[in-house]
Amino acid sequence: MNVVRTGECTVGCAACCRFVELAVHHAYLEPDKRHWLELHGIRLAERHGLVWARIDVACRELTATGACGLFGMPERPQTCAEFPFVPSDIAIVDDWAGKQVCSYAFEEVPV
Repeated sequence: MNVVRTGECTVGCAACCRFVELAVHHAYLEPDKRHWLELHGIRLAERHGLVWARIDVACRELTATGACGLFGMPERPQTCAEFPFVPSDIAIVDDWAGKQVCSYAFEEVPV
């Protein structure tokens, strides 16, 4: 079986365009280091044996309505068109939003 992305982006959602998530060293889970990060507005999450730091920084090309200002333009990164790449990407966006917001899904299809 092969897994393919289905659906389309909900216009104006932009939940995935409002933060950057980076893997960081497990040492940042130590209470004092974690507190230091939180003072800088960075939150941590543990998933799949890794520690992830979420930095709330919106894409500078989002419009006031939450739409992509580069949609249909060559300057738009291909990554934007291809996200989410795997089912766990949807879970990341939804987890950080605290509710289900991503309108994509993944389905198994025969190869």
